[in-house]
Amino acid sequence: METKGISKLDLKRRNRRQILLAIRRDGMLARVDIAAQLALTRAAVTIITNQMIAQNILEDMSGPLPVKTDEPPRKGRKKTMIRINPTFRYVLGAVVEERGVSVGLSDLSGKPLGHEILMLSEDSGMEQITAFIVKSVKKLMKKASLTAKQVLGLGLGIVPAHWKLLEAEEAANHQVFFPKLIAALEKDLHLPVCAANAIGLYAMANIEYGKEEQDNLLLLYKGESYHFAAVTDSTLVGGIFANTALVDRLIITPNGEKAEGYPDGSVHAEMTDTALNRRIKAAIGRELTLDEINEAFIAKDPKLLQILEEVLDKIAVLIHNLCIGHRTTRVILQHFHPCDEAKDYVQKKLDSICETPGRIRIVYSPIDKEQAYLAGCALAAEKLFFDLGGLQPGDPVA
Repeated sequence: METKGISKLDLKRRNRRQILLAIRRDGMLARVDIAAQLALTRAAVTIITNQMIAQNILEDMSGPLPVKTDEPPRKGRKKTMIRINPTFRYVLGAVVEERGVSVGLSDLSGKPLGHEILMLSEDSGMEQITAFIVKSVKKLMKKASLTAKQVLGLGLGIVPAHWKLLEAEEAANHQVFFPKLIAALEKDLHLPVCAANAIGLYAMANIEYGKEEQDNLLLLYKGESYHFAAVTDSTLVGGIFANTALVDRLIITPNGEKAEGYPDGSVHAEMTDTALNRRIKAAIGRELTLDEINEAFIAKDPKLLQILEEVLDKIAVLIHNLCIGHRTTRVILQHFHPCDEAKDYVQKKLDSICETPGRIRIVYSPIDKEQAYLAGCALAAEKLFFDLGGLQPGDPVA
């Protein structure tokens, strides 16, 4: 039965989703505040939240909401807070990074509950990666004594460097999909699997829910090329399938260095590890590892300091321009490992060119390396819990 083109299930799912997203954004909310935020009646919010409390999706935090000292005394019943039950279900996540695969388990709040790591080699292929993910998922579930009914599914993020390896299919609008990988995993795991570009998922996993004032964030990723994703108002700009590689084509130095397929002076031509090592080799006769580059900057190597500072200056300008364009104030460095001294140099450069020094803040990503899988967990929670309003197969529509 449908009402005005929308089914009863879709309407129920939409209202529940709105409520769950509002509670997640604030961490905890009272029913009256949910109703005010979503323009729903208090009666409707009470009915829906009571249903989700009965289903163990939400928790009624017994005890009244503390009254702020600057608020007038309230009459009537005191507000009580409700929050999402983080252990209603669990989520599995996996991320295929440039040099490794991270697989792990978390609750709905993103709390890490265990992980497995595979280092990739030049011979690694889709079959090995798929087999490792399947083996790791089963191991993690067994260790946590979880059944399939207690797990929503697996979220999988793949960095662009491995899209070809994992047989990605790119649509005309540059969105990328992984049907073969998903089919292989669902066949062996018997769990729902969703997959997307890892760059946007890193940004999603870095959203700080529950803060009174949530800052917009920009995630900058440096691998074989540069990528970025932005979050405003707790929402990933462009969604999880958005093209994150356009930053690589931005011109950072007009008429500057050349790179085939890119404009002269582009970010790719001027700032990638390949571009940097080309200049380093011209100066000292050989390329350097990241650790050696960091050591040279700390030691203020007279042969390399100017080269390194020029690249860091360009990074600061790039960050500034991206933040201005997307109205972001917190910058997450993902898969981007400058030494603290280099990060501080970029921060000082940013402060010198910003209208308000300190407005843009640079931080390292807390979900790098071993905990990269939390980006996949964020996808699983989003697609298999929030988007569905917490409804599970077999739940009644009414």
